[in-house]
Amino acid sequence: MIRINLLPRDEQPAQRSIALPKVGAFAPLALVLVTAVTIGAAHFYQSQQISALQQIIAQEEEESRRLAPEIAKIKRLNQQRQDLNDRLDVITRLDADRYFRVHLLDEVNRSLPGYMWLTRFEDTGGDGYAIEGVTFSNFLVSDFLQNVADSPYFAGIDLIVTEKGVISDVQVVKFKARARAVRKAAVPDAFAG
Repeated sequence: MIRINLLPRDEQPAQRSIALPKVGAFAPLALVLVTAVTIGAAHFYQSQQISALQQIIAQEEEESRRLAPEIAKIKRLNQQRQDLNDRLDVITRLDADRYFRVHLLDEVNRSLPGYMWLTRFEDTGGDGYAIEGVTFSNFLVSDFLQNVADSPYFAGIDLIVTEKGVISDVQVVKFKARARAVRKAAVPDAFAG
């Protein structure tokens, strides 16, 4: 059936039509909803991560407390091992110098002229030695210095001071000298008994 409406447009009844809202009207609401869901999911995920990490930290702290006595024992044993190694190093160095020092003392003894006595023979570090002694004459001091200088175990000797002194009402000459030793390979069986 055909309908013709002869009423002027102003007086025509309004037609009912159902209009759906435009998609653009829901976009801000959808964007807010998606953002809220994303934030909620990120918060949930981060909360789970934090909870898992706190459990791991608690387990590690418990294990650390449980292992603390063993760790302390290991540290103590390492310190004892280091102390022992230091002592062994000292013994090794002393043992390496054992025959060298014997040769030095033997050379000094051979270099002493008659009527001369040493009051000090001291290692001053490195290859240096301090020598002090007493005799009756400057000539004896000169002979001693020449004998030490000729020794293959000494690289040189320097006289520091000579001075007159008195021991038990006897006039003496006191001297001080510095000598530099030369390290040579010692022969161990030379003094082996």
